[in-house]
Order: sequence, then structure tokens, then C-alpha cells
Amino acid sequence: MGNELINFLASIAVIFPAFLIALSFHEFSHALVATLLGDDTAKKSGRLTINPFAHLDLIGTLFLLIFRIGWARPVPFDLRNFKYPRLYSILTALAGPSANFILAFVFFFFIKYFPITYFPVNVSKSFIDVFMATAYINVMFGIFNLLPIPPLDGSHFITALLYKRFPNVVAWLYRYSFFILIFLFFLPVTRMMLINLIAGTFEFIKNLVL
Repeated sequence: MGNELINFLASIAVIFPAFLIALSFHEFSHALVATLLGDDTAKKSGRLTINPFAHLDLIGTLFLLIFRIGWARPVPFDLRNFKYPRLYSILTALAGPSANFILAFVFFFFIKYFPITYFPVNVSKSFIDVFMATAYINVMFGIFNLLPIPPLDGSHFITALLYKRFPNVVAWLYRYSFFILIFLFFLPVTRMMLINLIAGTFEFIKNLVL
């Protein structure tokens, strides 16, 4: 039990800072793109920042610690402030996952060009482990947020494409989104499919760089 607790705490010590980096740039990117496209709702809400504590979601953080998959508090934006509401809402939604995939590439490049010879072996290994974990968390954050389930980013595609023709479907998704997420996590088949998708994307990006 003692070793298991130590291993758990050690993994959290790596995963949680990586999660803070991923969510900070993810949510900041949403806020930045929305602001550039004419909506300052996120800016007025104090979300145009890379301060992770402005973006943390309690339930999403707990899920990260338990299931290794989590989420942040969604950045608000107002479609009425966009010149082209459907297009700009999709671009704003894509900004977060795109930032995460870019960060994953960046941390793989850190691994590739890390000056190993200048540090002791154990120090170099620690840096590489942290970079690898951060790359993985960013891939996880990017993939997970593309799921078409409110309040995740992928839901904006559903809203933009279906709201006018099938408003009841969109309303149903928003009403039961939390239960859908719980179902996704607790059903072994769907959880394993999601984990495999994240792992496959991680390996794909890794192989492009390393």
C-alpha cells in the first residue's frame, strides 16, 4: 500500500503540472480567438489569461486524477458578437484543441533536442519524463475536447450544424451531457476506445518528431 501511494503521488506530481499547462493554453486560445473575432465576453470574464486557476474545473480535475482524462471550465463567448456566428463559433472552438496539439509537438521537439550530455542521467531522465507526460496530456486534452458532447469544444460543431434544423436534438444533448460523460467514463468499452484514440494520436505525433 505504501509503495502504491508513493507511486500515485509521484504520478500526480508530473501529471497535474502538465494538466495546468494544457488547460491554460487551451482556454487562453479560445479566449484569444473569440476576442480577435469580435467577442470580448471571455476577456471581460477574466479568461484571457494563461493563469491556470482562472480555468480550473473541480469535477474535471477530479476526473483527471482518477481516470487520467479531465477537462477545464469552458470559456464563455456570445455568438451575437460574431459577424459570422456559426463559422466564428467553430473557429473559436477549434482554437483550444489546436493549441494542445501544437504544444504536444513543441514538447516532443524539447525531447528530441534536449541536451542530455550536459546533465546527469537521472536529471535528464526526469526532464524527458516530464516533457513526455506534458505532450501526452496535451494530446489527451485536444482529443477529449473534440468530442461532440457539451460543454466540450466538439459540441459547437453540433450546435452550429444542427441547431436550426434539429433544435430538440441539441437541447437534449445539453440537458443530458453530464450523464453522457459519466456513461463514457464508466462503460469499459467506450472508455477503452477513447484511451486507444488518445494513445494512437500520441504515437502518431511522436513518430512525426522523434
